[in-house]
Amino acid sequence: MKNVLLILLATCLTTTFLFAQATFNTIDSVDINNINAAVLVHGDMWWNPVLETAHCEFPNGTQKNCNFASSIWMSGYDGAGNLHIAAQTYRQSGNDYWPGPLDASDTLTYSTSANWAKIWKVYRTDIQYFQSLTTHTTANTPTAILTWPGKGNVNAQGNAGAPLTITTDMAPFIDLNGNGIYEPLLGEYPDVRGDEALWWVFSDNGPTHNQSNGNPLGVEVHASSFAYNRGTLIDNVVYYEYTFTNKSVNNYSNMRVAQWDDIDLGYPYDDYIGYDSMWRMGIAYNGTDCDGCSAGYPPTSYGLNPPQSAITMIVLPGDVGTSFVPAGSFTNYQNDASSTGNPNNDTVCNHYMRSILYNGKTIASCFSSGTLPCGGYDSTSIINYVYPGDPSDSTQWSECICGNNPGNRRFVLSSNDFTLNAGSSAKVVVAQIVADSVGGCPIANFSKIKIVADTAWGNYYHPPAPLPPNAIKNLAQTNTINIYPNPTHNVLYLENSVQNTGEESITFYNIIGQKLNVAITRSGNKKVADISALPNGLYLVEYRNSNIQLTTKFIKD
Repeated sequence: MKNVLLILLATCLTTTFLFAQATFNTIDSVDINNINAAVLVHGDMWWNPVLETAHCEFPNGTQKNCNFASSIWMSGYDGAGNLHIAAQTYRQSGNDYWPGPLDASDTLTYSTSANWAKIWKVYRTDIQYFQSLTTHTTANTPTAILTWPGKGNVNAQGNAGAPLTITTDMAPFIDLNGNGIYEPLLGEYPDVRGDEALWWVFSDNGPTHNQSNGNPLGVEVHASSFAYNRGTLIDNVVYYEYTFTNKSVNNYSNMRVAQWDDIDLGYPYDDYIGYDSMWRMGIAYNGTDCDGCSAGYPPTSYGLNPPQSAITMIVLPGDVGTSFVPAGSFTNYQNDASSTGNPNNDTVCNHYMRSILYNGKTIASCFSSGTLPCGGYDSTSIINYVYPGDPSDSTQWSECICGNNPGNRRFVLSSNDFTLNAGSSAKVVVAQIVADSVGGCPIANFSKIKIVADTAWGNYYHPPAPLPPNAIKNLAQTNTINIYPNPTHNVLYLENSVQNTGEESITFYNIIGQKLNVAITRSGNKKVADISALPNGLYLVEYRNSNIQLTTKFIKD
């Protein structure tokens, strides 16, 4: 949670700026499943800057929030070795990002930004209804599809209904005739994932670049967020896809993209953080087993057995096929003005993306005489990830084992270095995930959040098929399949609690979505899968019957 005095000061200052510098508070959220997660047009998310409150509810509708504020950061070096950076936080000292695309001269004017200060939302049911029509008119086409900001769409509308002239590739769409122009009245529609999806665009060379006060990169970001409602663990996941296009004349080396996060988990002043390298995941968990108890149970606290919240980086530059590069760094800092405190310039923001502290020192181990590295720093030894241990393991480095004072945490989870040449693009996909009723230190562990991460990765690389239009709201009640034992060795049983009369299909996949050949025999409601030939590891099984679709995981040991 940010410093309230800074917010109030920023709010007062914003109202005195010239109109040309006023920010846009357009906000919308993915809210179809267990998480209600807001996004804003200035590249930030999970909070409401007008109300100065969190907007990342879990469970949806409870007014309890699993996160507070977050934004994508990016930095790189031009051919002369100059640093270029964009690092949005709370807007208290300005904005590095502005809504809208860059023009041919790599700039974004305020008037263009005003027209693009919109978040487009579309539901899968809108698309399914649209596909069912035999003819398409402006009257029967859902507004979200008609005004979608696809290239060449003569019906495209931006903020407050502003007409948009779009001559370059913007929001993705199904191009039925292959002419590169979005024509919804010819049956074309948005190309999105999920049961609900948002799309928006922002850039870092707009009217101001005064949050980090660094050199802008001239990068245009196409962003989308989507989620599923399937009555399974996928309901605890929201995805964020970012495509970064370098519109400048510079070739950037040592480029990094990071997720900055003030990850308040319910009551913000009793949190811990941790890192899991396998899933490239930054995790927030409670420093005690009762969130907010020390403050008298605020209404927004979780109380006993609080959840865990995390960000996992599913796609990073450098990933090739089934080979996934490690994250570049996981760095934390304090909510103060110390040498490990809040960043206030471009150099410090860049440091936090590269495992370097405010004062220029590297994150370091303090292993000596067998003691745990409980947060010591020096300039000689380098550790790229803070608190990479499971809090249940006394031999690993975690805040719980170190006995740190719980508090208000924020972290920066970064990609590794890559090159972004002029005119080229890179893609990053992250997911916000939550594991319910985990508990805090000293009983906390990361087993549940890793299972949700399994689900997020598996469903991204092997997306579930769209449901019939009437199935989403009824899925939780009709989802009747059980699998056991789990973990298992040679045989996996799949059993329905009721007899299904529809056509069934059962398909097995590895964690990256490759279909597997598994023999299945059936006896009534029970199916027996012979998995003896599979190597040990983590797998996905997808079950379909009528309106039911379930994708779940199991472990072969």
